Amino acid sequence: MRRSSLRGTGFFTIWLGESLSLVGAQVTFFALPLVAILALDADALGMGLLTAAGSLAVLLLAPSIGVWADHHERRTTMVVANLARGLLLGTVPLAYVLDALTLPLLIAVAFGVGALTLLFDSAMSSYVPALVGPKRLVAANSWMQSSISVADTAGPGLAGLLVQVLGAPIAVLADALSYLASTVALLASPRVGKPPEPAERELHWAAIKQGLRIVLTDRIQRPLALAAGHFNLFTSMFFTLYLLFLVRTLDFSPLLIGLLNIAGGVAGLTGAGISARLARRFGYGPVLTVVYALPGVAALLVPLAGRVGPVSGALLVAASSALWSGSVIVNLVLSESIKQALVPHHLLGRATSIIRFISFGVEPIGALLGAALVGLGLSLGGTLAVASIGVGSSAVWLLASGVAKLQDPVSPAPAPTPAGTAPEEV
Repeated sequence: MRRSSLRGTGFFTIWLGESLSLVGAQVTFFALPLVAILALDADALGMGLLTAAGSLAVLLLAPSIGVWADHHERRTTMVVANLARGLLLGTVPLAYVLDALTLPLLIAVAFGVGALTLLFDSAMSSYVPALVGPKRLVAANSWMQSSISVADTAGPGLAGLLVQVLGAPIAVLADALSYLASTVALLASPRVGKPPEPAERELHWAAIKQGLRIVLTDRIQRPLALAAGHFNLFTSMFFTLYLLFLVRTLDFSPLLIGLLNIAGGVAGLTGAGISARLARRFGYGPVLTVVYALPGVAALLVPLAGRVGPVSGALLVAASSALWSGSVIVNLVLSESIKQALVPHHLLGRATSIIRFISFGVEPIGALLGAALVGLGLSLGGTLAVASIGVGSSAVWLLASGVAKLQDPVSPAPAPTPAGTAPEEV
């Protein structure tokens, strides 16, 4: 990743803010389910409901939130979403201290954070291309995905340490504080572009239909969105039971879980750094096909960890995390770059939300399906194996559509201002 091409754009201020919030989000990714498992003794059904809650917000709100994001100033939208996420997560340690923590409260928090994250990401998706220009999108997206990898590297170990020392509910406070710190960086970022005037705004449902049309009629975006939906259906099924399996079946401590998952962050950071080179060398489609299939192999290593000794099991979990994260980060970099190249800048918010509606809206089904299979008598390990096979088969959408042969997306969509022009500073 080259830093020089992005200097002078204000990009690295927004990157810092995103990195801070993502580290905290990784803490919550581990800590919130561990609150349910360790503090509330949740079973598979409880974990299914908790996982489903966050993605249910996407299913119910994604199209409307995308249109809203397109109609409002992006930086302000991200600041408001960040502050609201911090305040909402702060209710978890507060309720714990007041002895009022319940599973319904955790489910409500997960739903609210899911909705606010969708709002933040819809605004961010159109903010970045306007900030850096179309020619620097892959470089910018590599840096943005490296934020995820940095968070994946630091977050699990930090989460494990905080949960081990402070307890899971208090550990969530770290995420709440990270959103507040991220907001400071966002406020230092430049404003880019202006939202349309009221007279220029489309009717709400017409705008949603336009977003659907952009995604579903495009020969590249449609199979990518469907592959992502297939992938996330089984990913949700897998991660609903992942921590439950590590804690209840493998008897791993929170600290060990965090340390083992650091391997995923390191691999993800590597993936972010090499994704552009992989696309240039092999083509976008072939690389995406491989990185859709590999996480299925990675996921299978986790139930296999229950059939070997504790040391070998720990190594399998670490290898799974590394292979999964490295593949997913490359997928995210290339998929985001394709979307930003194909979709006009002023429509990116609604297109992003529609893609999320398709790809993440199925997650409640996956979460509840995993819980249902356990309820019907299938073991945790067996259910994880079923989910793993489902994850790997998501590459079929790219193979069947011809996207697997794609070498490069079409010429970038025109931005509202020429590439390289200075954004409005505040």
